[in-house]
Amino acid sequence: MNKTVLDLFAGCGGLSLGFEANGFKTIGYEMDEQASNTYNENLIGECVNEKLTIESKYQKADIVIGGPPCQPFSVGGKQLGLKDSRDGFPIFLSAIKQLEPEVLLFENVRGMLYKNKWYLKEVIEELESLGYYINYGLLNAKNYEVPQNRERVIVIGSKQKINLPKKLINK
Repeated sequence: MNKTVLDLFAGCGGLSLGFEANGFKTIGYEMDEQASNTYNENLIGECVNEKLTIESKYQKADIVIGGPPCQPFSVGGKQLGLKDSRDGFPIFLSAIKQLEPEVLLFENVRGMLYKNKWYLKEVIEELESLGYYINYGLLNAKNYEVPQNRERVIVIGSKQKINLPKKLINK
């Protein structure tokens, strides 16, 4: 396969793990040293311990994935969105502009569909203006053979039309 996946805000490598399990080479970027150490100890790919900015430079990748920090959008927080200094979407968008990947994917909390839905819409419109077809929805891991009841907003984009996966389990 030999496709390379760049994982921004990689954490311990949960998203990368799924891509590696399907034959992709992964490169993670994570500012938390303990999380990047965990990634490096448990995954095949390398995780760079670095605080990302909109000026960050990356090596070439076919796919860009990420989990921009969720605190700005979580219903458990203040939901400050782009007014929160932890907003990682400008960094994610900068990487997409720089690398022009074939496919992109990001995940975030369900709170993005409520008070900050306008911001999610702006991010999607920016990605569409860059030539990506975008599809998104609120998916629950338990419907995809993952032993966890975890809802996340999943956004995927591609230069060709792309769909979210259909539920594997009907419960």
